[in-house]
Amino acid sequence: VNFAQTRKLPFTVAVDARGDIARAFGDVRLTPTAFLIDKKGGIVKRYVGAPDFKALNDLVEKLLGEA
Repeated sequence: VNFAQTRKLPFTVAVDARGDIARAFGDVRLTPTAFLIDKKGGIVKRYVGAPDFKALNDLVEKLLGEA
């Protein structure tokens, strides 16, 4: 929580103290791991490590434009 606050991250960070969320998302073991989730709740892309933010933004824009 401190890391997210001190760096003023522009997104919500979840704290998974018991590991329930990590197991639900395919037993995540490395951080950072991020998921892009579509409007229907499906995982579009999984990123392990720092994502290419330009490519990520382009994909988000594409997905937002889809009906």
